[in-house]
Amino acid sequence: MARRTVMQNELLDFRRKLKSAPDEVGTLWDLASTYMGSSRYADAVVVLQQLLGRRPTDVNAMLACGTCYRKLGLLEPAVTEFERAAKASPTSAAARYNLGRVYDLLGRHDAAIEQHSAAIDLAPDDPEPYYRLGVTYARRSEFEEAERWYQSAIEADYACAKAHTNLGYALDRMGRTDEAILAFKRAIEIDPDNAERHLNLGAIYGEKGMLEDAIDEFRKAVEIEPGSAEAHFNLGAALLGAEREDEAQAELEFAVRYSIDNPVAHFQLGLVYARKGKFGRAVAELQRVVALEGETSETCYHLALALAAQDRLDDAETYLRKAAAAEPEDPKIHYQIGVLMDRMGRSVDAVEAYRRADELHGRP
Repeated sequence: MARRTVMQNELLDFRRKLKSAPDEVGTLWDLASTYMGSSRYADAVVVLQQLLGRRPTDVNAMLACGTCYRKLGLLEPAVTEFERAAKASPTSAAARYNLGRVYDLLGRHDAAIEQHSAAIDLAPDDPEPYYRLGVTYARRSEFEEAERWYQSAIEADYACAKAHTNLGYALDRMGRTDEAILAFKRAIEIDPDNAERHLNLGAIYGEKGMLEDAIDEFRKAVEIEPGSAEAHFNLGAALLGAEREDEAQAELEFAVRYSIDNPVAHFQLGLVYARKGKFGRAVAELQRVVALEGETSETCYHLALALAAQDRLDDAETYLRKAAAAEPEDPKIHYQIGVLMDRMGRSVDAVEAYRRADELHGRP
């Protein structure tokens, strides 16, 4: 017989208590909390609605119910619960910023700003409403305003790591990369065991061409979450950029194994295989990319090169022509068409392709 988990035993205990005392509100609350703690939000909603049937003015139950609906993606029912909470407790900042958060997800940004601002008036020392106001402005691409409110959240609580992180995003979007790096570093100082924060810093290092620093951050993310396909992918991509193909191959193979529908991971792995002369594998990966996202110019170009390396010249021509049709002014595509035409003994076509490549290359 399989052993019961601790949670299963807790649930059985709660159910026994409910059976003997069905009106016991405390037991209902404990059961709902257990469901929420294990991400069983639909079950938690059922229990919370029972609790609200017994205590219809319980604001904490309304807030918890609204949160469960939000986690389930049921945004309109979440609005209903948070609006009930705000009406039942007009001084509840949590009701206001939770309502604003759902309005934000619904794209009702003006309403979200109104609720977050009300929450700030009610709880000026709480960083959450400042942070949420920053999120709303960032969604509207108003990054200067977002910066202002993330800074306010940090002033309210310097240890609010997510405010530092989102401040970094906003600064990066405004082209203030060095300041963004400092913000991401502060977030890591506060919360060093969060893989996402290392991924953020690694990504911005990668954008600046600081590949070794990016690799260090991505490795830390992998150490924290060794099963994260995203972390392995980012590490693999950075290693590929640093021309460390053997290491990149291992990381990218992990990424595609656990994230099989990620076209970028398959593309990067295809490049690794091509660089290592494993052209059959490169073709397979690049064909997978085509299946996932269609025939983009870049994928067709690299697929053509891999096919040509296998002496599949007719297939290579097909994909180079598709690449040229998608990006007719890319000189490298026309140059490779010239190379291919030479190999196929079609000298007139080769001369024309080389001429076109030179013409495009010489353009300002």
